[in-house]
Amino acid sequence: MAFFSAKNAGLAFMILAVVEAISAIVMIVLSFMDIEDLAKYSTAYFIIVAVGALIAACLYFTFGKKVRDGEIDRKIDILAQYVKIVGIVTIVSGICSAVAEAVGLDEVSFGAALGSAIISIILGLIIMFIASKINDGKQTTGDKIIWILLLVIFVLLIIAAVGEIIAIITLPVGICDLLIYVFMLTLLVDPEVKSEMNM
Repeated sequence: MAFFSAKNAGLAFMILAVVEAISAIVMIVLSFMDIEDLAKYSTAYFIIVAVGALIAACLYFTFGKKVRDGEIDRKIDILAQYVKIVGIVTIVSGICSAVAEAVGLDEVSFGAALGSAIISIILGLIIMFIASKINDGKQTTGDKIIWILLLVIFVLLIIAAVGEIIAIITLPVGICDLLIYVFMLTLLVDPEVKSEMNM
């Protein structure tokens, strides 16, 4: 289990953040190139989506560094902070994608884009609420439900990460994702975390 240490998981977050940042920059560069398959997308679309990706990359990199350096060291806090960041990224990415579609795609109506943004905001807030309950120091039935829900989600994410690795083209991202999700799953089933979550 040493391979799935906090230090390695933190490094995986940092590498994944760098890969996402590079992808965002490439996206911006592509927006200025005359590529037929991308003709329906405006430059504004790529730039706005890239901004969302860069914000997410910064959040993951900062979190990864704190985990790697031991600034966030309690297992329950690492888990809760990760879930919180997922919630924030869901909101930021959702808003950026919706704005990008509204201004960069003619076939997408303002109403549809607004609806998409609202859904992302609501989902993100729900995820952040769940995160706040993970390490609030209380052991309730709600904690048990959250634990089971996270267990199912992490298992599904691990399967998805294996799919990314098999796809070869997404191999680097898949390896980082796999390491992160396996680490989060080991945290979740850790006796200390289970006790904190009333399991």
